[in-house]
Amino acid sequence: MIVIDTDAHVMESEETWSFLDPALYPRRPVVVRFPEDTSLGVFNAAWLIDEKVRLFGASPTAGERSLRKKYNLDSQHLAVPDERLKDMDRRGLDYQVIHPTFGLMNLCEDVALESALMQSYNTFLAQKCNASGGRLFYSAVVPFRDPEAAVAEIRRVAEMGSAVAVFMRGIEWDRPVADPSHFPIYEEAQRHGLAMAVHVGSGSPGMRQVFDHLRRIPGEEPFWPAHMKRLVGPISVQFGFYSLIESTIAADFPNLRWAFLEATGCEWLLGAVGSLERAGKMNARRLFDDGRVFVGCEPNEDLAYVTKRMGADFAIIGSDMPHQDEAAHEDLVGDFDSRRADLGDTFMAKLFCGNAARLYGIDPKPMVRAV
Repeated sequence: MIVIDTDAHVMESEETWSFLDPALYPRRPVVVRFPEDTSLGVFNAAWLIDEKVRLFGASPTAGERSLRKKYNLDSQHLAVPDERLKDMDRRGLDYQVIHPTFGLMNLCEDVALESALMQSYNTFLAQKCNASGGRLFYSAVVPFRDPEAAVAEIRRVAEMGSAVAVFMRGIEWDRPVADPSHFPIYEEAQRHGLAMAVHVGSGSPGMRQVFDHLRRIPGEEPFWPAHMKRLVGPISVQFGFYSLIESTIAADFPNLRWAFLEATGCEWLLGAVGSLERAGKMNARRLFDDGRVFVGCEPNEDLAYVTKRMGADFAIIGSDMPHQDEAAHEDLVGDFDSRRADLGDTFMAKLFCGNAARLYGIDPKPMVRAV
């Protein structure tokens, strides 16, 4: 059985930014640390970027949250790709698609600096994935606020190899998926066979500002605005799906594939597609049938019912490695394989490999894992 993990992550380190233009060296991201007994708790490290302290989950890994994980730092950082491959082997994963952790929030306000940092990130990921023996792939980051620079970066990324998608949030800098300014990016991604990976995260400074006056309740992660985790996270991914279906994007870019990741699973599709069809938008179901739209699933969902209604060609799975939250699966294969009796071997083959291979354009081959 071949397993493609469609949603894993890198915890960015100083090496991630080592390809930054030397002229921008004074503005490079720098790690800052705090005592563990502040209101930030174990999230006691952040990046200083353009003179502002920025929290991106447990990135950087100098804080206690990352140091307590079951994955060593070389694996978290992808500093040594073989260390990530060992973690994958122990968990029965053959291939993995890597997404950023800084993508949980906006990187910085300066568009030119953001573009330069993204270029460094993409170069770093390309080199590490290229050294993995064809087992690691990644979603490239591009500056959506500068479509011309984004198009140029997609071309560069395609030449470097190992990229299979372009990363985005359901809202990019207060602009929805259907904003026409994004269309040149979609056209270039389609030209190079890259999917669009719409991932959980907060790409809307405007939405965050609405809640600036509130204080976090105990237990809320500090990198999300207070009381906003569900709104700016999974719901924004679902909004991205609505924005796609209710626009002309699918028709304008007929070969472009879409993934919607970490949106609490896939059961929400039933209500979403139903409401769209009641509104006369009948193309959503066809996009699933045609292999244009794929959605991450969770093992505790009623997948038999969902696939009866929506078909079985959209379902994909992700470990969220090395994150450790409600979206993470330490035993991704075991969690889903426990459903084999009620879902059947044919569906499981699509879930573990077939659908993800079509989404990302991966040609999977059986392999002998080290563990």
